[in-house]
Amino acid sequence: MTTKPTTTKTAIVLLGGASHVTGLGEVPNDALVIAADSGVTLADALGLRVDVVIGDMDSINPTALNALAAMGTEIVTHPIDKDATDAELALLHAAKNGVDHLLVLGAGGGRLDHQLALFAVLFNDALRQVRIEARLGASRAFPLRDGETLSVRCGAGTVVGLIPFGGDAHGVTTIGLQWPLGDESLFANASRGVSNRATNDHISVAIASGRLLVTLDEPDNR
Repeated sequence: MTTKPTTTKTAIVLLGGASHVTGLGEVPNDALVIAADSGVTLADALGLRVDVVIGDMDSINPTALNALAAMGTEIVTHPIDKDATDAELALLHAAKNGVDHLLVLGAGGGRLDHQLALFAVLFNDALRQVRIEARLGASRAFPLRDGETLSVRCGAGTVVGLIPFGGDAHGVTTIGLQWPLGDESLFANASRGVSNRATNDHISVAIASGRLLVTLDEPDNR
């Protein structure tokens, strides 16, 4: 059984990869913690107790898995030959728990197909009502759908990317960027939205239609 109460509104999904990463920032200590397979190794580095491990368990030590089960961690095993990544399974598991805020933590990098698939899954319809932030190494990413507005704090000079995802994005309006947009379009086959910069400690991005991946990198992580 999951150790966190059903009233928990925040979930943390830990991705596999490096066990020690920097730049992840503070994380809530009362969240539902879900590890995607070997993402459990990141829990130790962050001082988190894992409530659920989900995946095909092909990259986690069986002894460590048994130890987690003995401590009450829920183990959800899927076959290796499946139609979803472990990360997708973890994200959808969080959505089924009724959370309204989802924090995805990982080292970044790794296989390109997994990286791209992760960004695609952030736009899964099952996550439409969930506020999502992905922290991948020292970078952050936020999925933005039609009719939504993102307001986020960051340092002045932070590099901001506005990347249309899955098609063109229309009615894009920004506040707090060096090169502002006012009800404009960003096209999927162009790179206009990259390398913008925050002019203060808060930015806002709104989109009328389409999908937009908003990325943030501190100046020393360009």
